[in-house]
Order: sequence, then C-alpha cells, then structure tokens
Amino acid sequence: MQPPCAAAARIRVTPQFVVAFDLNGPQLFNPIDGGSETCSSRPRDMHSMTTSSCQRMIEIRDRLNGPPVLTLGGANIEHGYRIQGKYSPDKKYSSDPLPRLAGGSSLNHASRLLALGIDVHPVLPLAKADGMTRLITAALDRAATSGGSKFRRKELEIRGDGLTTPFTTIIRQADSRASFNEFSPELMTRFSDHVDRHLEALQGSRRPPRVTMLGHVHADRAAPGKHDIGFSGEITDRILKARALTNSRTFVNFGSAQYSLGARRWSETLRDHVDVFQLDISEARQFCRDADICDLSLESLLGWFRERCTVVVSLERFGAIGQLAGSSHAVAAWPYLIDSVSDSTGAGDAMGAGIVASMLAQPFENEKDDDLLRQKNFSEALAFGRVCGAYACTTLGGASDCPTLEDLEKFERHMHFHRPDHGPNQAVTSHELLLIDRAFEH
Repeated sequence: MQPPCAAAARIRVTPQFVVAFDLNGPQLFNPIDGGSETCSSRPRDMHSMTTSSCQRMIEIRDRLNGPPVLTLGGANIEHGYRIQGKYSPDKKYSSDPLPRLAGGSSLNHASRLLALGIDVHPVLPLAKADGMTRLITAALDRAATSGGSKFRRKELEIRGDGLTTPFTTIIRQADSRASFNEFSPELMTRFSDHVDRHLEALQGSRRPPRVTMLGHVHADRAAPGKHDIGFSGEITDRILKARALTNSRTFVNFGSAQYSLGARRWSETLRDHVDVFQLDISEARQFCRDADICDLSLESLLGWFRERCTVVVSLERFGAIGQLAGSSHAVAAWPYLIDSVSDSTGAGDAMGAGIVASMLAQPFENEKDDDLLRQKNFSEALAFGRVCGAYACTTLGGASDCPTLEDLEKFERHMHFHRPDHGPNQAVTSHELLLIDRAFEH
C-alpha cells in the first residue's frame, strides 16, 4: 500500500490496497531510520528497511522473560466454508472439506505470545466435557513447544456435564467472511465464575501478570430478551477493576458483545483502567456512535480516545493508525503488500499480541516517561505488530500456525511495502486521515 499523501489528486481503491496519487510529492517521515522522502522519489532498498522490527525484538528477547501475560476472553472451534462466486441465501453450495481449527480472540492472543517465547496464563471458555476442546489445548501446546514457553494448565477447562465449547462457522468469499457463533447460555454463566476463580488465585501471587490482554467476552452482551443470559459488560468490568491486577498493564480488544454497549458505557473504564485499546475502524465507529463528538471521522475518533487511553485502530488489510494517550498526533503502520491473502482471521489479534510483546520489551504506556522515548517505542511496537498481523494473513486460522521470532524475521526480510511510515516526530496529517475515511466509506 502507498500511504495517502497530502494534496492528493485522486484515490484508487483496489482489492489489495488504497493508493493516493500525489502530484507534488510531499515530505514524509520514516520512523525506522529517521529519514524522509517524497512519494515520487526513487525506491530505496527494501531489505535494508524491513529487517529492523524483528531483529530488534530478537536482540532484546531476554526482556520477554518474566511473569506471564494474562489472556482472558474468547476461544472457540472454527469450521469454515469457502464459496466461489457471489453468495446468495437462496442457493445451495458445495465446498471442499476444510479442517476444524482452534480460534477466538484470547486463544489467538495466547498462542501468538507463546510462540514468541512469552509465558501465558490463559482464562478461556473451554468445556471439559466437550471432546472438541482438545483442538484448543493442542494449539496452545504447539505454540508453547515452538516458542520454548509455558502456560498455566491448572483449571484451564470448565467442568460440567453437557457443557460445550463455543463453535463458530465461517463462510469465506474472496477476501470477506461472515461468522455464525454458537454459545451455550450455561457456559456463559459458568465462565463468569471461572474468571472469578482465576482472579482470586492471582490475589497475592508472587508472579502477578505483567500485562493483561482482554479480548472478546461473549457473555458480556446485553441480554437479548428478558429471560436470556447477558452480563452487559459486568465481567469485563470485574476483570479490569480487579485488585489482583492493580499493577498489571492492560491491553484491551473488545468484541461485538462489549463494543456494542457504546462509548458512554466504557468511557470512565478506558480512562481509569485501560492502557491500550484496539479496535478496527468499523468497530471504532460503532463503539463511538453515542460519544460526544462532532462526527465519526478517524480524526474525531482519535481525539476522543487520546483523552482516555492509547488507541490502535486497525484498517483491515491496510495497516493501522495509533495514538498515544495525551499525544497530539498519530503514527501509522502502513501494511505490507501481500500477493495472496490466505485468511485474515485473527490478523488483528496477531497484531495485538505483537504490540504487547513489544510493550514488555520497551514500554510506552506510562505518561510520566519521556515523550520522545514513548513515541519511539510506540512506533516500534506498531511496526512489530504489523509484521505479526501480516504473517497471520498468510496462514489459515487464527491460532493454527503461530510463528517464532525467527520465523517472523525471515518473513519480514522478504516482504515489501510502500514507504514511508510516519515516525514519532511527524504527525499523520489531517488530510491523510481524511483520505483513509474516504477509503472506508460504506
């Protein structure tokens, strides 16, 4: 993808990327090497530009050792179908058999971190009575083996006759997908108690989690009917406000059950209990539909979030925009150009895991730290998260093929993308944010 450039003459949107054609070639800043260039300047050597993110993490990988990362939220069995041509609900389709895979936001987080060599304490909605649960535990085992890490196995599964692990059916058409989720009301109730038991176990622990990654908590939906199960955000609140996690940094990526409750529901929680908040651009717009802002433009969204916490807004396959809490400008992680996307499922989760790994090695979330250092570390975290998200697009499933740092370094070395990125001392312009808004108009 070529980044949108100031004074763009026109925009072209293709299935692979958005291109903004600039007539004047404005100056843009590169955060990795500190240089700048115009959009019309000659291409630079890609290999010299694209190895630093993973090499940096490999060089400081000893900082990844320590107490585990707590991952709470969704896990499910995924079964997918790929449809050729345009989908219509009144037709019959034939599909080649695809394997059932382990997925779900917090399983994806946990597996990606384990493969990077980071110990994890997973809290997931896994039913012991469901034989399909073994696919999820096997995914954790594979990731831990490849990364030389470990995860807490005690009370990993929820006991109870007849309980079933969540099941998701995914219908893929070209680069798009639709998901149909099945969740047992009984498991939703048991998961709330499951979370409480793990939080109680952490109280007074000698190894409290360094970072808490909170993903999709499906039980936190608003109850659809009078007699239906739905906790309306109560479980998420209990997690983020738990005394056991007082000294843990928090990275949050809400699912639809949580973000559909709206910005007013979560405004104070984000301000007081969240360090980094991640949503994609369409989710962020839905989340902020009841916020006190003039419109749902990307610039307005970033302005609302920066008064509460650091935010990362992913742009589907077009990279991500991030803004530190209290900062006056945003930074961008423009994407790699991937010839063929196998499956984008879990790419955002992979990006989040990469950002958290970078947080462990080079923190950026403490507003009392030096601003320039925070901006530098944040830019580097986005750059590493971009590598992790791009790699996920080349594999099938969110947790089935989790790379090590060496795998990512090799992948990054051979990838190409259109520079320049925006660095810690150069804001993404309002005009560029406008171009992104235009690209994501529906």
